[in-house]
Amino acid sequence: MKDPGLGKNHGFTKRLNRQTVLGLLRRDPSLSRAEIARLVQLSPQAVSNITQDLWDGGLVVPAGKVYGGKGQPPTSYRIAADCGFGIGLHLDRTAVRAVLIDFAYAERAQIREPLTDPSEAGVRGTLRRLVDGLIAAAGVERRRVWGVGIASPRLRLDGEELDSPLLEGEFWSRVHGYELDRGLAEDTGLAVIVENDANAGALGELTFGRGVGLQHFCYLFLGHGLGGGLVQNGAIYRGGSANAGEVGRILVRRGEETLYLESILSLEGLLGRIAPGEDAIHDLDLSLPDLIDGARAATEAWIEAAADHLRWLVATLENTLDPQTILIGSDLPPHVLDRLVERAHPLHPTIGLRRDRAIPRLQAGLIGTDVIALGAATTPLLATLDPDPAATWTIRGRILDLYEPAGPGA
Repeated sequence: MKDPGLGKNHGFTKRLNRQTVLGLLRRDPSLSRAEIARLVQLSPQAVSNITQDLWDGGLVVPAGKVYGGKGQPPTSYRIAADCGFGIGLHLDRTAVRAVLIDFAYAERAQIREPLTDPSEAGVRGTLRRLVDGLIAAAGVERRRVWGVGIASPRLRLDGEELDSPLLEGEFWSRVHGYELDRGLAEDTGLAVIVENDANAGALGELTFGRGVGLQHFCYLFLGHGLGGGLVQNGAIYRGGSANAGEVGRILVRRGEETLYLESILSLEGLLGRIAPGEDAIHDLDLSLPDLIDGARAATEAWIEAAADHLRWLVATLENTLDPQTILIGSDLPPHVLDRLVERAHPLHPTIGLRRDRAIPRLQAGLIGTDVIALGAATTPLLATLDPDPAATWTIRGRILDLYEPAGPGA
């Protein structure tokens, strides 16, 4: 059977080479063209042409000379941070967290807004205001914004999007019918990409957090449900129907019951112990710490139960995927998440138990910022660089063609 990656045209190959060189410069801006040529196994002339194209397009700028060798010192390049910007929106049931980053992946602005009107007009209006507010707060030109990434829980089955069993009939069942990506693309004129929140979290860790420099890891997002983002060879692994990582839907036993894992290992599992029978907290960021402080015994009981299942899940992921590490993120207060990770130890013996291990098998991810919004903000930047963006991303609106004569800085 023919590999679907074979047979690409010359234009695809040129874009792939540019993407590869940009990736190398992002990791090490001190690289000279000769060093890049050695790394990518292209001729010096080919790399010279690629870097010239990137320079002409405004994507890189000279970073100075590299001294220490023989002859004329070669020029090195760095990413042109202001050539483009990405916006990330982390859509939750009670709020939207928004961030704008530049092409060098530096955060320029962030906003958080409560989601008080769950109607289509209310949610769509909130997202539009946040996009406009971020652009104004960062002081960037709108034409340099390459797009918007929206992160939310979603699952695809037989071509349709389904919610977590915990959320069926709730907010997400309505919101996913709003086609927010289509609406936001129409409202803003920008390309819009919707990504699963756990995948966005994995991208955030890969770019900004404890996944930097790693090629293979798992990211668990313990929210109202439980999701997983799988990174293999430095990229998100999506599976045959774009549902890879739905670990919350694994069936487990609790006494005589068969439950989804996320019924226990999630914020809903915790809330079921500390506030049984209550509806979803209107503002989880503000209310959850107070609830936990007022129900310490119930919280500790949940930690004990959840840690048992987390320990089992770590063993399953390690023996199946052999990750370098497993990162866990959550809206839990940091001290509760740390306590959960602590109680999951000692972990079960698996293939991950190696003498040469330098990274913890299980650890909390990036804390103190919304890694999911950051990951969502990278998606329009990644899609714009992708030689075949439609093959990887579901996009509403038109992705900028960086290599048109106008270029990104026109």
